[in-house]
Order: sequence, then structure tokens, then C-alpha cells
Amino acid sequence: MKNSTLFLFFLLSITILNSQTGIYSTNGVLTVEIPTSVDVLTGSPSADELDSQAISEYNKGSEILYSLNQIKEEERKKALYKAIDYLIAAINYDEKFIQAYDNLGKAYRMVGNFKLAIQSYKISIKIFPSGTSAHQNLAVVYETLKEWDNSIMEYKVVINLAPQNPEGYYGLANIYQKMSKLDLALSNALIALELYEKNPPNYIYDSYLQIGLIYYYRKEKSLAKKYLKIAKEKFDENNMSERFTKYDAILKSL
Repeated sequence: MKNSTLFLFFLLSITILNSQTGIYSTNGVLTVEIPTSVDVLTGSPSADELDSQAISEYNKGSEILYSLNQIKEEERKKALYKAIDYLIAAINYDEKFIQAYDNLGKAYRMVGNFKLAIQSYKISIKIFPSGTSAHQNLAVVYETLKEWDNSIMEYKVVINLAPQNPEGYYGLANIYQKMSKLDLALSNALIALELYEKNPPNYIYDSYLQIGLIYYYRKEKSLAKKYLKIAKEKFDENNMSERFTKYDAILKSL
């Protein structure tokens, strides 16, 4: 139990049934139904409160998700379905295991099953409404489906729950940019950058890139050049120069 608990906390630090609980597998065909009655928790359960076997199955599935880049591309889909089976097994042991639902949603999203991804995140939210992870991941799925209003709603929930978390503002800026609402995109992007800079993560380069592109689409060339140049420097510093390659032409045109 102790080793499983420690590994669970490690996995969570880098993040995201049977017929009685609404998720089951028959001949490899996975189905999810929203449970009609789930007791709402007052807080996210700690590892000590979870079933040890549930943690073991969760760890197996989550380890696959976080090591996909080490798996050959042609074998990744098979690996993802294996992760799904492990995560479903975890939920079999503990139907309130919100992290298992969150990662199950991620796995479904990665295999392109957005309907089941949405349902998995909704179950997580029903169990733990104040958890930001499921709301944020749900927003990403809606964004992928171009359901802008639903995505905006979920990102706003993230902001309300965690106003100092830049991810909600960054996500909103992305949506507004895609909707060509550039003023709203810029205001949210600038808030995100301000929050990122208080505790800079390695991926702060995405925030500079986002702002640079918004200024570019607003035809504010000097500001676009300023932020895109910083973004390029940040990508280079993090040995990710190839990710900026497709924006080189824009920067050179300014």
C-alpha cells in the first residue's frame, strides 16, 4: 500500500466498471453511462482513502499514458486501450476514484472517442465538482469539437475555482482567438502570462507565442515581433526549436 500510494502521488504531481457503476467492457467494446446516483464528496480523496487495488490498477494505466512517447507510434493505440482497461479496473475497485475518471477521459480523448471522454469527465465532476482538472480537460475536448460556448463555460469554471491558475485564462484566449474575438483573446492571454511569470513553468514559451500571434492577427506588428521573438528564444532555451519552425515565416515578415 505504501509504495502504491507514493507512486500515485508521483503520477498526480505530473498531471490528469462493471454494469453496477455504469462502465463496462464487452469483447473489447467499452461503454460508459452516467451513473444516476453518485455520492458527492466534500473534497478530493487522498491516496490513503483509496482502495489499494484501485491504486495499483490506476498506476498501471497512468504509467502507460505518461510514457506514450517511449512507445512506437504504431503501437500507441493498442497501448491506450490497455490503459483504458486498467483505469476501468481501478474504477471497478473504487467508483469514486476521480483521478481514474480524469485519466480515463484523457485516454478516450487520445483514441478519438470524444463522447466517452466527455462522459468520463462529467462523472469526475459529479463526484468532485470543485476539481479543476476535469473541467479543464472537458474544455479541451469541447475545443477539439469546436463547441466554443461549452469550452468557454468550462474554462470560466476553472477560473472561478482557481483564479490564480493561468491555464483557464490561457485556454479562454485560445478559444477567443479561434472565434476572432481578438480583444477578449488578448486580455485573457496577458493575464495568463502575468500568472505564468510569477512561477515560470518551462512551457511559458507557449504564452509568449500566443500573445505574439494575437498581436499579429490584430496587425500590431511591433508588438507581434516583440512577443514572437521572446517566444522563439524561450523555445530555443528549452531545446524545442522545431516547435517554432512553422512560425518563423511570420516572425521574418515583421
